Order: sequence, then C-alpha cells, then structure tokens
Amino acid sequence: MSTQLTAPGQLGGTLGAIAVPARMRATMLRRSLREHPGPTVAGLVGLLAAAWLIRYALRGDQHTLGLLAGAWVLGWIVLPLLLGGGRGRVRPAHLRLEPIGGVPAAIGLLAASAIGIGPAVSLVALAALPVHAARYGTVAVLVTAGGAVLLWLLGLVGSAIALEVVGHAGGPAGALLTGVFTGTAMGVAGSLWAVFPWVSVVLVAAPEEVVRAMAYVPSAWPVSAASGPTGQGARLMATLVGIVALCAAAYIMLVRRVITAGVPFRPRGTTVLPPVRRGDEPAARRGTTAASPAGDGHAERGWLGWVPAATRAVVGRELRAWVRHPLRLQYLAFAVVYGALLAGLPLLSDVDLLLPWAGPLAVLGAAAMSAGLVGLDGTALWLPLSTPGGERAEVRGRALAWLVLVTPIGVLLALAGVLLAPDVDPLAALSTLPALLGAGASVPVWVSLLRVRPVADPRHPTSADNPTDIVSVLVATGSGLVAAAPVLALVIWGPSGVAPLLPLVGLLSGAAAWRGGIWLADERLTRRGTDVLAAAGRRSRPPEAVLPLTWDAQWYRENKPTAWALGLLTVGWIPVIPQGLMPLAFGIDSGWIVAGHLSGSAHTAVGLAMVGLGVAMLLTGLVLWDRRPRPDGS
Repeated sequence: MSTQLTAPGQLGGTLGAIAVPARMRATMLRRSLREHPGPTVAGLVGLLAAAWLIRYALRGDQHTLGLLAGAWVLGWIVLPLLLGGGRGRVRPAHLRLEPIGGVPAAIGLLAASAIGIGPAVSLVALAALPVHAARYGTVAVLVTAGGAVLLWLLGLVGSAIALEVVGHAGGPAGALLTGVFTGTAMGVAGSLWAVFPWVSVVLVAAPEEVVRAMAYVPSAWPVSAASGPTGQGARLMATLVGIVALCAAAYIMLVRRVITAGVPFRPRGTTVLPPVRRGDEPAARRGTTAASPAGDGHAERGWLGWVPAATRAVVGRELRAWVRHPLRLQYLAFAVVYGALLAGLPLLSDVDLLLPWAGPLAVLGAAAMSAGLVGLDGTALWLPLSTPGGERAEVRGRALAWLVLVTPIGVLLALAGVLLAPDVDPLAALSTLPALLGAGASVPVWVSLLRVRPVADPRHPTSADNPTDIVSVLVATGSGLVAAAPVLALVIWGPSGVAPLLPLVGLLSGAAAWRGGIWLADERLTRRGTDVLAAAGRRSRPPEAVLPLTWDAQWYRENKPTAWALGLLTVGWIPVIPQGLMPLAFGIDSGWIVAGHLSGSAHTAVGLAMVGLGVAMLLTGLVLWDRRPRPDGS
C-alpha cells in the first residue's frame, strides 16, 4: 500500500521539478518583454520572414524550400551565440542544488528553452513544409508536419547544446564559430549585388548540384519522404528521428555532467613554468617574463633580435593572447572571412575584379576589430605603467605582434586572389597592402587607449562581450584608408608612367602611418596612463543613452547631439561611396549618381566634392557622438 502511494508522489515530485525551469524561464521572459522592446521587434521581423517562407512554399521549388528550412534551423542554433542569447536562459548550472536527476533536468531545461519568441516563430516558419506538401494529399501533410516538428526539436536541442558547450565555454571553438558566422553574414550582406542573381536562380529552381546535395540534408527529408516512395520515406523519417534522439541523448549527458561536476567538460590543465635556477638568472634578466619563458628566448631573438628585450616580451605575450583569447580569435576569424567573401562573392556574378583585394580587405577588417583590445585586458596595464620604459615597450610590442600575425594572412589572401584572377592587374592591391599594414598595426593601439570600453569580466570573456564601438571602428578604418589614399590617388589620376613607383609609395605611406600611430599611442599611454588604467579596470561600462524606437519629440529636444550624430553617421556614407568612390574609382555611373550626368573635369570635381562632403558629415557625426549627453551626467 505504501509503495502504491509513494509512486504517484514521486511522479508528481518529478513533474514538479521538471516544471521549475519552465516557470523560471516564463518569469524571466515576461520581465524582459516589459523592460526591453528589442525581442518583440525581432519577433515581428521573424514573423514577416516566416510568412514569406510559407508564401514561397505554396508555389516554390521543393529543394530550395528544404535549403531555406535548413538555413532557418542552422540560424536558430548559431545566432544566439552571436547575439548573447544565452544570458536570459535557464542553464544546467542553475539546477545544481536542486534534487533532480539528469533526465528530468534535461527535459525541464528543454521545456524552458521552448518558451520564448524564437521557438514560436521557428515553429511557424517550419509550418511551410506541410503547406508545401498539401499538393500531395492529407497523408503527405501529416508526414511532413511530423518532420517539421522533428526539425524544430533538432533546432531546440542543438541550440541548447551550442549555448552550453560553445557560448559559455569562452574557448577557441565558440570564438572561431562566432567569428566565421558573423564574417559570413556581413560578407553576404556587403555583396548583395553579387549574391542576388544567384539567389534568384535558386528560388526559381534549384540547380542540379544543389538537388544532389540536398539528398543528404535533413531539412529536405520531410518533403522528400512525403513525395517519394513509401520505403524511402520511412527510411528518411527514421533517420531523422535517430538524429534527434542522438542529440537529445548528448544533451542529457551534458546536463548530467554539469549538474555533477559544474562544467560541461574537464577544464584544460594550465602550464606551470619551472623555477629559474641560479645559473639561469642572467638569461631571465635578458627579457624572460611570464609571457616569454626562457625556452622561447633564443627562438624569438632569431627573428626579432633587433627588438629590445622588453618589447620582445610584449610581442610574445600578445601573440599568445591572440591565439588563446576567445574574443581575439573571434575578431581575427571575422576579419579573414569578411575580407575573403567581399572579394570572392562577386564571382557569383562573374566579376573577378576584387579578388586581388582580398588581402587588403582582410587587413582593414583586422585593424577595425583591433580598435578596443585594451578593454579586454582589465587592470593588466599596471605592469607596463609600473616598469621603467614599460609604456614604450607596451605600445611597440602590441603593434609588432599585430603586424607579425596579420601580415602573412594578408599576403596569402592577396596572392590567392592574384592566382585566381590572372587577368586582373594586382599592382594597386599589392601596393596598398603595406600602407594598410602600417596603419592597422599602430593606429588601433592608440584608438584602444583613447576609447577604453571594459568588458564585464576580463577573466571569463564570452562571445557576447564587445569592447569596441562604432567610433573606434570608423577611426581605425579611416586611418587605413588615409594611409592607402596616396596609392589610390596615383592609380586613379596619376600618369601611367608612375605605376612602377606604386609599391614604394605604399611602403612610405605605411611607414608614415606606423610612425604617426606609434607616436600618438606613446603620448596617450605616457601622459594619461592612470586614466586608461582606471577606465580599463571598471567592471561595468558607463550607462548609454536609450534610443527610442518611435518618434519622441521630448527625447529629441534633450538629445539633439545624439540624434544628429546618428543621422550623419548613417547618411554620410552615401556621398562617400556611391556618389564619390564608385564613379571615380570604378566608373559606375547609374541614373541616381550625380557625377554620372557629367563628363571630363566636371565629373571628377563633383565626385571629389561628394567624397569631401561625406567625410565632413562623418567627422561631424563622430564629434557629436562623442559629445552626446549620458545618463550619468558625464
């Protein structure tokens, strides 16, 4: 009798424990929606995209629909890593003190993950699969609906695994994944003019190579199971069920591991330096530090023998930081992928003009993403500030490490572009490369010292942290463009006889940019080092002014500098790129380009005037943005 009474009680207790994460998530979501309108706006945008997908499913191609559904599920898994979606979720670590097993905890966490705007919108979007299968009959609709639910579960479990393993690990895997994804997204967005023709072909009817590849993509299996033979459909659905079951089992093991041990994986062991013996003390005094152990001293002196020992130590420390720090890896991966796609995606439209520029574009992106690295270091700057001559070694070591790391990447990408486009003259791209390297190595060091934006916890950075802002990125990017301007000016307006001098001009421009950036960084760290250290040691950033999503006259009257800065920084690019650089550098003269209606010197003068107007607007916007009122009154 007692056993019969206890079993329902145990079942009720297990169900109650499973419901706890769901209630926690519902409470967090309700409060978040009241305080921030961002998720609601994102949900409305997602519903519009889901409505378009359902509309396409009515008459669209079967294989293209499977491709779009797979892209949606993949975005559901990867996008939270980019947008910091794990910060409002219930994690397995939150249940460590609860009397609950691994399987009930995993079920409860998945139930909590299903509560939110993203899962609801994804379920609506995947309804496009049974809508498309309606042409095959009622049974096909039921089969495809079951497949859509399985894909939804796959996205739900995959997102939970990715957020726990990658998003909270702060390791190189999550950093590289986030950098590659963001670089791909930005590269595609920056090359829409080249991607649209290929996308239009795929939307009409998938090419044969796409059709063959979709046979191995799970998102295409529900419709294939409904439209194909019965035996094939059963095998496809059974395989899809097996994949979902494997992912669920992996998540249960992961949750059980976190609940029992506190971490998803065993932490990596740290390397302990051996004690310095008495006979090795002279070697240690020659520049051996924690960032440059004694075993590496001879190797570093082999290729950096002309560099002072203190600077060599900083170079070694920075190179190790670039390889081990997750955010630095993320930024580097973003720059490489972004530059390669900006130069390579135009091949979809049979345009190979930009291929030799893959290296310069990647270097420019790496410089922009390095404009806030001091904010990642926290209070570590007290070391160079408390060492005689440490400021000089710190600045030069950071710049040299960046140069050593990025130069091979830029050169390899540029040479790959030259080999892939042998008919394109690569002289201009190769000549601007040293100018961009010189500016990218030094100016971001100064910018990161000038505008310090600390992260929440420098010891445990995540992919959601971002120590840069738009002003720092624009200054670092603009410095590279200014350094490359002499080469570009000679290419566009110089006589043909100066072509052999372009590499020399690029080298001189890079050396001048290097010298200027190093001087500015030296002045900043030497004169205002304590201020930089204080700013880098903050555990939270100063509050930013909240931007309204609708027109608010009262906010505009109180924040005119902010409003004008946003307007100028948004509109200022129009006269610079489409109205100025496109007709001057590439000869593009469409109907809305003012210079296209003129010829000769008037064409050049109007293009230059447009560039000057845009630069003035951007600089004014930067000044106004820096002077905007802040909630703390500063």
